[in-house]
Amino acid sequence: MTAPWQRSFLDFAGPGIDHPSDTLRVTDEEAADILARLAALAWSPQLPTGSRQNSLRNAGYSIRHGRTGFNTALFRVGRIVGFYAGSYLWIAAEHRGKGLSTPLILAAAEQRGGSIMPPGVVLQGYTPAGLAAHRKAHRQALLDATERIIPGRARTLGAADFVRLRLAGVTR
Repeated sequence: MTAPWQRSFLDFAGPGIDHPSDTLRVTDEEAADILARLAALAWSPQLPTGSRQNSLRNAGYSIRHGRTGFNTALFRVGRIVGFYAGSYLWIAAEHRGKGLSTPLILAAAEQRGGSIMPPGVVLQGYTPAGLAAHRKAHRQALLDATERIIPGRARTLGAADFVRLRLAGVTR
């Protein structure tokens, strides 16, 4: 299985990155419909705790995968407050701006083999904010990989570029 950091941003997010549009925003009505469908799913136990997951858990959040389909949800006190369901990414308004999209996006990508594109989907659209969130998540995956390769390196300028070069075989 390929990890998100092993993919270029285009392979991670798909060709929809070329044309972001606010018309692609998940409305509250659409989110309510998806939440109703997700409420009926069986969910995996809380995902293993890495450093990213520990900070989520300390804030009362957890991330879980649906046992069927390609659904990943952000839970707080047993209630879904965000999701990546199929091609739809959404976080409830009162939980936005807390850095929750990055772990949610990366968890969905890990479930889907390193890309956020669900099987069978060839083009996924983005809002400008959604595109920025996906760029941030992909960069974080590169920084996390850098930290695993060379501890301390992720805290230096150009760390994500270092991982890209290392993957290409340019560095040792």
